[in-house]
Amino acid sequence: MSLAESSLKQQAGQNVGDNDVYDDGLLRVEHKNYYASFAGESIKLPRTEFLILSRLARTPERIVTAEELWGYAWGTGKPLNAESLHVYIYRLRNKLPHQLRIDTMVNVGYRLVIERLGESSLNG
Repeated sequence: MSLAESSLKQQAGQNVGDNDVYDDGLLRVEHKNYYASFAGESIKLPRTEFLILSRLARTPERIVTAEELWGYAWGTGKPLNAESLHVYIYRLRNKLPHQLRIDTMVNVGYRLVIERLGESSLNG
């Protein structure tokens, strides 16, 4: 696939059903299909871990409160259990490629950070 075709495909993935698919060229999350991949490699996740990743991928680099993550993964009928959420985040971190990072913002929430190749060398 040429670079132009790849670029068009990526733009199409982002513009058609923005709420259904996140695709930045590295990370792809098909929210309704419970599918995630990074650099073309599928990431196999249990449902709850996928839902957490799915919510974080909807707003990468932005903080998502623990309450919002909990409600997205478990529904709003269950009160927040911060310890359980932390365990699921821990498990999810261990399954993600090292270029995908979930930062903890203490007493606030979490955010998904995608490190691109050569990013640190450009900044430093």
